[in-house]
Amino acid sequence: MKQFLNDRLLLDGVMAHLRKPLPKHINLLFSLGSLAMFLLLLQAATGAFLALSYSPSPDHAYNAVNYINDEVPFGKFVRGLHHWGASAMVIIVFLHILRVVLYGSYKAPRELTWVVGVLLLLVTLGFGFTGYLLPWDEKAYWATVVGIEISSAAPVLGDVVAKIMRGGAEVGAVTLSRFYALHTIWLPWLAFGLVGLHLFLVRFYGSSGTPKNTPEDMETGKPFYPDQVFEDVVGMLILFVILACAALFAPVPLEDVADPTNADYDPRPEWYFLFLFQLLKYFQGPFEILGTFVIPTVGMLLLLFLPFLDRSERKVLWKRPIAMTVTSICVVTIVGLTILGATAPKLETQEEAQPADEVQQVTPPDTETTDIDEEEDVFDFQLTEEEIEGAREVGEDSQ
Repeated sequence: MKQFLNDRLLLDGVMAHLRKPLPKHINLLFSLGSLAMFLLLLQAATGAFLALSYSPSPDHAYNAVNYINDEVPFGKFVRGLHHWGASAMVIIVFLHILRVVLYGSYKAPRELTWVVGVLLLLVTLGFGFTGYLLPWDEKAYWATVVGIEISSAAPVLGDVVAKIMRGGAEVGAVTLSRFYALHTIWLPWLAFGLVGLHLFLVRFYGSSGTPKNTPEDMETGKPFYPDQVFEDVVGMLILFVILACAALFAPVPLEDVADPTNADYDPRPEWYFLFLFQLLKYFQGPFEILGTFVIPTVGMLLLLFLPFLDRSERKVLWKRPIAMTVTSICVVTIVGLTILGATAPKLETQEEAQPADEVQQVTPPDTETTDIDEEEDVFDFQLTEEEIEGAREVGEDSQ
């Protein structure tokens, strides 16, 4: 049987490729890519389980989530894995990109590998944006409304994009259906396609290793299988245990069902969009477009084309002062804005009650007396003596 499979699947060639040595000086940071792929698979598996009991309509979505939490076996646990797995995926992808910048691994000949990785970051954020509408609670609804309004601020195509996402004049049933389709069909296909291309480019150009590797060191490290595979699997197990503990001991919050008429609700996005939420507070009026469109777009384009802008010799980040300064400023700004957005006080939606003494001093008008006086004025039909005398003379003349 082994010979049969080997003749048709070339198993020996596959195993020889897997045992190909990696560069020397590989550390735990090089497992971040494998952890990100593991989280993508975990999200796909847990999402498929949740989809069995979910209904993408405003009339049933909220009740479906409650049903998953309370009635479906292990439903609450799986939903917790899916929720916290999404947050972990954003963190791991961010750290993976930071590791690539740290070691200058985006430089030639790996520019395309970097571009595909940045696109995967955008897809990951797309999963987050389309996913938090699905519970159809207050936070999901109003955060989505704000997100779509921000996208409409983009010049030229902003209104068109917003209308396509909403599917109408306001967020409703069509919006939920489109977000569900994007979250469960379009984005997964795009993600797995980009992951496949990313893995092909990584294996084609080989692992970048650390900048201190010599040409000889690039081919004399430990083999990918079984050494690196074992380390990656251990990292995946540790990460899964952390997510399982979060799912068990930190239940996913679910607010009241979405109320489109509740204009007093103070919307807050998920934590990975809080830096944008906080950024908008510093640009008001005619400068609002800077926070909603210009800064995020320019930042993402600079990140996407980084390999073509930085053509310097490959060195670790701390030996590149300009790159080190820019990277540090960006990271500190994003983390700082996220913390400020998370700790910002919510808007007061209810009027403050008057103190007891003030309430006692204010006496309500005597509405009953006023009404009686008005009625007496309106219905006062008493005639004067002159009017009575005039009426008598008219009666006598008519006789």
